[in-house]
Amino acid sequence: MRSWLVTIWLVAIVSLVLGLGCGAGPAPAGPCMSDRECRADRICHEGRCRFEEEVRADLAGRTEPGATSGAEAPPDAGAGRGPTGPDTAHPAATASEQPMFMGGPRHTGRTAARGPAADPRLRWVYRTGARVYASPIVGPDGTVYVGSQDRSFVAVASDGSLRWRYTGADRFYGSAAIAPDGSIVVGNHDRSVVALTAAGQVRWRRELGAPVDASPAIDADGTVYVSADGLWALGPDGTPRWHLPTADALRTPPALHPSGLVVVGTTDGRILAVTATGTVAWEAPAGASIDSGAAIGDDGTIYVGNDLGQVIALDASGHERWRYATEGDVRSTPAIAPDGTVIVGSDDRSIHGIAPDGTVRFRVRTSGRIRASARIDPDGRIYVGSQDDFLYALAPDGTLLFRHGLGQDVDSTCAIGPDGTLFVGADDGGLYALEPAR
Repeated sequence: MRSWLVTIWLVAIVSLVLGLGCGAGPAPAGPCMSDRECRADRICHEGRCRFEEEVRADLAGRTEPGATSGAEAPPDAGAGRGPTGPDTAHPAATASEQPMFMGGPRHTGRTAARGPAADPRLRWVYRTGARVYASPIVGPDGTVYVGSQDRSFVAVASDGSLRWRYTGADRFYGSAAIAPDGSIVVGNHDRSVVALTAAGQVRWRRELGAPVDASPAIDADGTVYVSADGLWALGPDGTPRWHLPTADALRTPPALHPSGLVVVGTTDGRILAVTATGTVAWEAPAGASIDSGAAIGDDGTIYVGNDLGQVIALDASGHERWRYATEGDVRSTPAIAPDGTVIVGSDDRSIHGIAPDGTVRFRVRTSGRIRASARIDPDGRIYVGSQDDFLYALAPDGTLLFRHGLGQDVDSTCAIGPDGTLFVGADDGGLYALEPAR
């Protein structure tokens, strides 16, 4: 009996060694979770091991959720184009609203959906077990995705029912983003970024060197840009393409510039513009730590806030145009209205409307610090939460339209559904759906 067991054990070891040493072999019988489970040149795509060329051909011949029209851009699109290069529009930067933080990788905050003009009514609230700091996004089918500090990332149907829940090893702070292949990509404080299928299954998971607390940005070719222990560029399958390390961990969501640059802020007070190959094109001094994302205007102007309470405007080459001073830290990402007005909240408890030349257009005071970023609908209406427990709606000139009480701090940046419903998280752990009053 003992010799029989030893024989089986030896056969198993030999089989394992041969399998590891052989580049080819059969794909796993069950659904794959990552490329590591696939043999030869196959990658894990939609739960199956497939050749990369086959996947590319398949994607080129169909329209994926969240995809932009046109041919797929090559992985090195934009390589070598610096701030002085041609101002060819970046596909992801010029497309219509995309399901990611602030409505797209430029972070303008603009949305194609019209929000309520008067105080909305509660349609439903989905309760998580802890504070919802992350900003929800709305998928093409109306599913709302959001992470919570109870370590759960949930997909909630348009009627408020739970579709599925993914449990991370730590808290979720950033928004998710939906890739051209339909993957829902989100970072976790456990130093990982994960891509989930529409059914909530893990497509791939990548460990990085620091907590991933900022929202990822995804390019039209599926490249995922992530802030962690520096800036990472990951392929659509999660494979690292390059890594630009920084002295301290980054806390700002990457923004994609029309020139092909990736813009991030650092905690040591620098604004970095990085090429599509991972080299620094230029850097500019911010004067203080940057804890919010950059926003990029239609003319390529870059707007970013710092912990000195300033909003800084830079041109595409990194030259400073102006600085606007608030009276508190600026930790919300600026939003940009269609007329060029920059909307930003501050720890001075105010919502600031800044003209394109850096002068003040309006200032609306609230009773709490503002860490949420603003969203702007096609009519110019502005929606932003405050730590005074209210969600505010303003007219384009800053006139208050309404404020809706949620009972707890509103640090989550809202999303707007196609029917005008506002989706926003609060410190009571609720994901709120607020629909226009009929």
